[in-house]
Amino acid sequence: MSDKYGKGSEMKNLKSLFGRNNAVNLSFVLLRAAAAFCFLLSGQGFGRVIDLKGQWNDQIPLENPHKGWYHHFPDNGLHHYIIAKDTDLTEFPGMDHLYIRLAWSYLEPHEGQFNWDIIDQMIEKWTTHNLGISFRISCLETTINRIEQQFATPKWVMEAGAKGGFSSGGKQNGSWEPVFDDPIFLAKLENFLKAFAQRYDGKPWLRYVDVGSIGPWGEGHSKTPYNYEQRKVHVDLHLKYFKKSPLVISDDFVYTVPDKQERIKLHQYIVDSGIGYRDDSPLVNGTLGSYADTYSVRSPEFFEAVYRNRLTVFELEHYGKVKSQGNWTAEPGSMMAAHAPGKDGPEFFRRSLELLHATYIGYHGDAHEWLTDNPELTVELLNRCGYWYFPHSAELPESIRGGQELSVAIVWENRGVAPAYNPYDIVLRLKGPDSVTVNMPSGNERWLPSKEKGTIRQEYRMRLPSLAAGEYDLGLKLYSPQAARTVYLGLDPQIMDKEHFYRIGTVKVTE
Repeated sequence: MSDKYGKGSEMKNLKSLFGRNNAVNLSFVLLRAAAAFCFLLSGQGFGRVIDLKGQWNDQIPLENPHKGWYHHFPDNGLHHYIIAKDTDLTEFPGMDHLYIRLAWSYLEPHEGQFNWDIIDQMIEKWTTHNLGISFRISCLETTINRIEQQFATPKWVMEAGAKGGFSSGGKQNGSWEPVFDDPIFLAKLENFLKAFAQRYDGKPWLRYVDVGSIGPWGEGHSKTPYNYEQRKVHVDLHLKYFKKSPLVISDDFVYTVPDKQERIKLHQYIVDSGIGYRDDSPLVNGTLGSYADTYSVRSPEFFEAVYRNRLTVFELEHYGKVKSQGNWTAEPGSMMAAHAPGKDGPEFFRRSLELLHATYIGYHGDAHEWLTDNPELTVELLNRCGYWYFPHSAELPESIRGGQELSVAIVWENRGVAPAYNPYDIVLRLKGPDSVTVNMPSGNERWLPSKEKGTIRQEYRMRLPSLAAGEYDLGLKLYSPQAARTVYLGLDPQIMDKEHFYRIGTVKVTE
């Protein structure tokens, strides 16, 4: 199996070939052409090209593994963004998982005594609906009018001697903020992360774990400056215990490093450690005003540096807040109208998604409200996040003898904003007087977005058993062994059968 890139790459290769020794290279090309012609005559080569572009369908929602929408719940406590009806999620196009952001104090109310039930109940319920879970465990929340949020880091950590203070000028009615590099705090946090990872790391439903142990909501902000070494300790604690599930980190966690050189150093450490990024800033009023030229994405270079080999995550500013501020519809007087005339919230979401190369996307609000307001946009963004595969053409032989090797070449396009980070099989099936099905690696992990790489030509070879002579339909599908799910293509579902094979052409099998 081999892969080639589009016409530009092929022309570059030809120019390189003839630019050295014309006579020798021309002879080489003619010999290759003669060999290919003999191969075709033997019935084993590519006799025709089937154009599949007429079968494209880019309007239907494709609910595929390892990508899609997520719902942010819980958030700032146990009662924010509660799902009103299960169907708000189960009938939401492409809903992939719940993002659970919860304070440490809920899960370890007393030292060494863990209250896993609080999240296990959510996990048990929603995984039975085939949804996944992701986590961020915070050590500081800021909502003072909820007494349960005063100690996001458990109160017993303070009582054990960890340094910290209250947010309301030292008065004990504000949120308690630990000193995030205090050795007692770090020792207690490490014990928690170890127990948390032992219980959940590598679970098949766990999409990723978000490093969020500094600052309000875990985004890294703090009045006390924490530079590279202090933040690296927190990153390393997560790397130490989460060995199987992906890790991501807010770009704010890195960007809020006060010293620019230290910030660059921490970003490089994130890149080198294989951690992905998430962005919580799109359409936040302040970032919209300051970074309208990059659609309120402050650090697109962070995401550009990592997306080719690890996932990234997009989180909209709270959707209800975006609406109330007038930014979604660019109302007169809104920050959107002032700083991005002619644009609106949906346009910013689309462009932010491209800059972030996000595989998972969230609206940060009420699922029913979002979908009611944005039904077409929901489908559009679902398809565009992560990968989105379209086969342009299939090269097949006109005929083949049973017992020989069948060669098929597919020209693929990834119209999404990111590659897939999981390998998928291509499954080829010949069905006629007999039937044969073959699975093999598709090579999909190399299919970068077409805006970067164009189309990709991939060859597949299947050894055929002895088959009865006759005409056979050739079907194909992509399949995820890890998720045990079909990976749907941007093709008309009318050419797909009940076993999820797309019929792409016929092959004649001779005696």
